[in-house]
Amino acid sequence: MIRRAALLLALLLPIAAAAEEAGVLRTEAGVVARDGAATGAMVWLHPHYTEGPPPEAPAFMARLAARGWDLWRHDRPPGGPVPPASPLTSWVDPLAEGTAALRARGYARVVLVGESRGAFLALAALRVPGLADAVALAAPAAHGRRPERRAQALADFAAALDRASPDSVRRIALLLFEDDGWDPDPAARAALFRAAVARLGWDALLVDRPPAPTGHGGVQEPDFDAIFGRCLADFLEGRPAACP
Repeated sequence: MIRRAALLLALLLPIAAAAEEAGVLRTEAGVVARDGAATGAMVWLHPHYTEGPPPEAPAFMARLAARGWDLWRHDRPPGGPVPPASPLTSWVDPLAEGTAALRARGYARVVLVGESRGAFLALAALRVPGLADAVALAAPAAHGRRPERRAQALADFAAALDRASPDSVRRIALLLFEDDGWDPDPAARAALFRAAVARLGWDALLVDRPPAPTGHGGVQEPDFDAIFGRCLADFLEGRPAACP
């Protein structure tokens, strides 16, 4: 979706043969980053760790692209077994270095959008002051679906919020979906999120199990953009957001 839009945009810009880099972050191949001339940089943290192409950024991010935001990606090395949650912490510092590199390139604003494992990484990185202006966490998950892992999954979610720095972001959105087999306890996670943002003083948006879309990949469904796309894009930009 947004990848195709980005590649079409590249036809209108000077040609770059390879992806540009900001630490561990990359643009799409052939897309020229506009740095300070862009409205901001949006970073897509997808859930992918295995062979094959990673999922494209959710359709709602095309709304930010249309407002002048550049798309960057956080691609972890594919192949091998899916690691458990704890090694995700080894990615926190490289991710923070990447967002700092975007600032050094001239981007005035940086937004992170993570899905599943990518969202859990963004959640863990909230301990870093100055991480980003805004973060959206779509169905954060890193512990699998086995019932015996649910208690640890909820404990790690709570611990990440406990360690969060009040200066890491200004705005944060949490997106939870019905029938998400990776969510250990959506009601408890919503309550933990509300308490954390009240303590940390962040502006917050909670999409808490709407009737549609449903499932762990709800943010990728066309219904999500149709129902929540504009409101979420407005929220991440710091505009007044009229959400359902």
